Amino acid sequence: MKRAIRFLARLYPSRWRKHYGAEFDALLEDATPSARDVFDVFRGALKMQVTTWSLGGITLAGAVAGMLLAVAIAFALPAHYLSQAVLIFTPADESALANDSARRLVDSMQQNLYGRDYLASVIHEHNLYWRERLRMPLDDVVENMRRDIGVASVSSSGNRNAFTFVVQFDYSDPRVAQQVNEELTSRFIECGLNSQLASNWTFRVPDAPSLPLRSDAPNRARLTALGLFAGLLAGVTLAIVLRSRRSTTAS
Repeated sequence: MKRAIRFLARLYPSRWRKHYGAEFDALLEDATPSARDVFDVFRGALKMQVTTWSLGGITLAGAVAGMLLAVAIAFALPAHYLSQAVLIFTPADESALANDSARRLVDSMQQNLYGRDYLASVIHEHNLYWRERLRMPLDDVVENMRRDIGVASVSSSGNRNAFTFVVQFDYSDPRVAQQVNEELTSRFIECGLNSQLASNWTFRVPDAPSLPLRSDAPNRARLTALGLFAGLLAGVTLAIVLRSRRSTTAS
């Protein structure tokens, strides 16, 4: 503890060390410092340094501190990669459009895709969410996977009678995200082909499950910018408060 305190004492302004350094060393020799004492010395050094800084220096220090904290948080958060596949349903004849067969077909396909037993088998086969499985029941892990799966309808630029869907899977490993999304897309199509309504529709996959090369989240550039802004705002606020206190003390 004494070695840490001696190191932290160097953070005090040189004028303070010149006047009180010897007295501080003598006091430290006779003391048995604790972890709280180490923190108090650090806090005192930081407080004294801040009070001697210029207002511009305080603002700059706040901005840099905020940016560094945001960068640390951004790289500590796990990256997520989103694999996407495009699936197009085309009606075999006009009768398919005359009723709600498309809606019923998609509902049936999604129900099978999000089934608990099927997703549990995918989790075990690909060893997904192994950290979560150490501390959570399997049903909760399956629910997590449901949130990472997306099936969304998008507008079709070609045949206005066709229905275009994007099947996607979000995971921390890009290659695993692609592999699992390949299985999910195949399962989605298989459920459609096994449906009684399949004869009214044809299925096509123009874009196979992609291999994401860049992480979808976190957005590190945005987090860094937010940290810089927050640190700058905190620095300006602290500078204004200190200037107000200095003015009060002077008067």
